[in-house]
Amino acid sequence: MGNNKDGIGDGILKGLKKILFTNSPDEPQEPTTPTVSSAPIIAETKTAAPVDDAGGNVKDMKLRIYQLLESINKPGCDFFEVWNASIEMGGANSNNIKAAFTSLKYVDKSLNKDKLLETGDFYISNLVKVLEAEATKRKEEKDKLLVQKEQQKTNLSAEITDLERQIVALQNKLAEKKKESDSINEKYQPLISEIDHKITNGQQAVNSVVNEMQQVISIIQKELN
Repeated sequence: MGNNKDGIGDGILKGLKKILFTNSPDEPQEPTTPTVSSAPIIAETKTAAPVDDAGGNVKDMKLRIYQLLESINKPGCDFFEVWNASIEMGGANSNNIKAAFTSLKYVDKSLNKDKLLETGDFYISNLVKVLEAEATKRKEEKDKLLVQKEQQKTNLSAEITDLERQIVALQNKLAEKKKESDSINEKYQPLISEIDHKITNGQQAVNSVVNEMQQVISIIQKELN
């Protein structure tokens, strides 16, 4: 981070991590930080990683925001150093902020209330720009996913309709085949019965002729010398 003079604090992350990740009731509560939402930092600031890279965990995302603030910290003593020093003193409360301001005025003679308010607004406005840009980016990603979702839903709906049409067609075809199967006896039984009748008649005719021929043979055997 920018100039921490005379050993006052060694980075806001140390104090803030302590507040973020301790469960001890004796530890100070985390400081109130501006509610901000994500965009490229203005030219005079350093480049910082997108806040949402921290993932969905709120504590991790807040820690990334603090890291972003460190990355855009201006040289010299200003709002950031006073805030940092008050955290190192035990928390950003009224007494610690006053004590940090008094101590840092001896380090940087240009430090005054107006500078604190001006630089505080600077950090807030830059966070707002960054986070608004990230929110816009995420909204674009969301909109893209919504379009993909609707497209896939439309495609699946069309496929389902087509499959249902095919099922109805198959059911109709199945019904026709069942009907055809049930009527197959009606189609073939008369023909089969007719053939059976012809076979029976043919056997009877052959038997009758054979009997006649046997009678002739019998007469020939008895009557002819």
